[in-house]
Amino acid sequence: MIRLAVTGGIACGKSLLGQYLQQHGIAVCDADDIVHRLLAENRDVIKAVIERFGRNVLDAAERVDRRLLGSIVFNDQSRLAELNMIVHPVVKGEIDAWLQRVEVAGVDTAAVIVPLLFEAGMQDGWDAVICVTCPERVQLERLGGRGLSEMDARKRIAAQMPVSEKAARSDCVISNAGSMEEFYGAIDRILMRYGSKAR
Repeated sequence: MIRLAVTGGIACGKSLLGQYLQQHGIAVCDADDIVHRLLAENRDVIKAVIERFGRNVLDAAERVDRRLLGSIVFNDQSRLAELNMIVHPVVKGEIDAWLQRVEVAGVDTAAVIVPLLFEAGMQDGWDAVICVTCPERVQLERLGGRGLSEMDARKRIAAQMPVSEKAARSDCVISNAGSMEEFYGAIDRILMRYGSKAR
């Protein structure tokens, strides 16, 4: 089974790439979806978050308020590191288990979207690491469209490894600054390069 890792900067188009892969018959797992599920359902993770950040990160229904938690960790790099120490090992285990399941099921190509691939030390064991990039001004525009202020958007961007460094450490780089045709064409070329049997 071909194993692809997709990374890149926030709001660069990783999810869009994942959707395109799914439409072409490739199994896709998104680390962000795993994190959201863990914070909603995993008792051990929730307990660890409460112990580290206090019960004030819970909403009225006693669930982890991801927006409130985000406002804490993206304003303090040390607090972000604390959250990552809780979440990253569990996410890695979930990804490994998913890859095993789809391989046993006979999947030809599997892709995992891991925004913090390098930051979490998860860059090994892939047939290819694909980095999605775009200019910072485009990231800011897209994050603004998600309701973030420019200051908060810049904090989110600064919390990650620079996109240029991620690109330099990746096997393939796709720019999402042009047309959709160019973007999808670049994906198709990568799939052909690595022998994917995508439909």
